[in-house]
Amino acid sequence: MSVLLLGMSLILLSVATSIDALAVGLSFAALGVQVWTPAAVIGLTAGAMTLLGTVGGRALGTRFGSRMAVVGGIVLIAIGVWILFEHLAVG
Repeated sequence: MSVLLLGMSLILLSVATSIDALAVGLSFAALGVQVWTPAAVIGLTAGAMTLLGTVGGRALGTRFGSRMAVVGGIVLIAIGVWILFEHLAVG
Protein backbone atom coordinates (compact mmCIF):
# COMPACT_ATOMS: atom_id res chain seq x y z
CA MET A 1 0.00 0.00 0.00
CA SER A 2 1.44 3.36 -0.95
CA VAL A 3 2.10 6.03 1.66
CA LEU A 4 -0.34 8.37 -0.12
CA LEU A 5 -3.14 5.79 -0.03
CA LEU A 6 -2.43 4.99 3.61
CA GLY A 7 -2.50 8.68 4.49
CA MET A 8 -5.79 9.18 2.64
CA SER A 9 -7.30 6.18 4.46
CA LEU A 10 -6.28 7.67 7.80
CA ILE A 11 -7.78 11.03 6.89
CA LEU A 12 -11.09 9.45 5.80
CA LEU A 13 -11.22 7.34 8.95
CA SER A 14 -10.56 10.44 11.05
CA VAL A 15 -13.36 12.35 9.33
CA ALA A 16 -15.79 9.44 9.81
CA THR A 17 -14.91 9.23 13.50
CA SER A 18 -15.30 12.98 13.89
CA ILE A 19 -18.74 12.92 12.24
CA ASP A 20 -19.78 10.19 14.66
CA ALA A 21 -18.53 12.25 17.62
CA LEU A 22 -20.38 15.29 16.29
CA ALA A 23 -23.63 13.30 16.11
CA VAL A 24 -23.19 12.12 19.71
CA GLY A 25 -22.48 15.66 20.89
CA LEU A 26 -25.54 17.05 19.12
CA SER A 27 -27.65 14.26 20.60
CA PHE A 28 -26.42 15.06 24.10
CA ALA A 29 -27.22 18.74 23.56
CA ALA A 30 -30.71 17.94 22.26
CA LEU A 31 -31.41 15.71 25.25
CA GLY A 32 -30.02 18.22 27.73
CA VAL A 33 -27.48 15.73 29.09
CA GLN A 34 -24.51 16.99 31.10
CA VAL A 35 -21.59 16.14 28.84
CA TRP A 36 -18.65 15.67 31.22
CA THR A 37 -19.43 12.25 32.68
CA PRO A 38 -20.38 10.59 29.37
CA ALA A 39 -17.37 12.23 27.69
CA ALA A 40 -15.04 10.87 30.37
CA VAL A 41 -16.52 7.37 30.15
CA ILE A 42 -16.43 7.37 26.34
CA GLY A 43 -12.88 8.73 26.29
CA LEU A 44 -11.55 6.22 28.82
CA THR A 45 -13.30 3.32 27.09
CA ALA A 46 -12.07 4.37 23.65
CA GLY A 47 -8.52 4.78 24.98
CA ALA A 48 -8.56 1.40 26.71
CA MET A 49 -9.96 -0.37 23.64
CA THR A 50 -7.40 1.34 21.40
CA LEU A 51 -4.58 0.22 23.67
CA LEU A 52 -5.98 -3.31 23.87
CA GLY A 53 -6.41 -3.47 20.09
CA THR A 54 -2.92 -2.16 19.42
CA VAL A 55 -1.17 -4.49 21.87
CA GLY A 56 -3.36 -7.49 21.01
CA GLY A 57 -3.11 -6.84 17.28
CA ARG A 58 0.65 -6.63 17.41
CA ALA A 59 0.91 -9.87 19.39
CA LEU A 60 -1.56 -11.78 17.23
CA GLY A 61 -0.12 -10.32 14.02
CA THR A 62 3.36 -11.45 15.01
CA ARG A 63 2.12 -14.94 15.79
CA PHE A 64 -0.41 -15.50 12.98
CA GLY A 65 0.61 -12.98 10.31
CA SER A 66 -1.84 -11.72 7.70
CA ARG A 67 -4.44 -14.34 8.64
CA MET A 68 -5.43 -12.05 11.52
CA ALA A 69 -6.53 -9.40 9.01
CA VAL A 70 -9.01 -11.92 7.63
CA VAL A 71 -10.25 -12.73 11.14
CA GLY A 72 -10.66 -9.01 11.86
CA GLY A 73 -12.69 -8.58 8.68
CA ILE A 74 -14.90 -11.54 9.57
CA VAL A 75 -15.51 -10.10 13.05
CA LEU A 76 -16.50 -6.71 11.60
CA ILE A 77 -18.85 -8.34 9.09
CA ALA A 78 -20.41 -10.44 11.87
CA ILE A 79 -20.97 -7.33 14.00
CA GLY A 80 -22.57 -5.56 11.04
CA VAL A 81 -24.87 -8.51 10.31
CA TRP A 82 -25.84 -8.74 13.99
CA ILE A 83 -26.73 -5.03 14.11
CA LEU A 84 -28.68 -5.34 10.84
CA PHE A 85 -30.73 -8.26 12.16
CA GLU A 86 -31.38 -6.48 15.46
CA HIS A 87 -32.77 -3.44 13.64
CA LEU A 88 -34.81 -5.51 11.20
CA ALA A 89 -36.30 -7.57 14.04
CA VAL A 90 -37.48 -4.44 15.88
CA GLY A 91 -39.29 -2.98 12.85
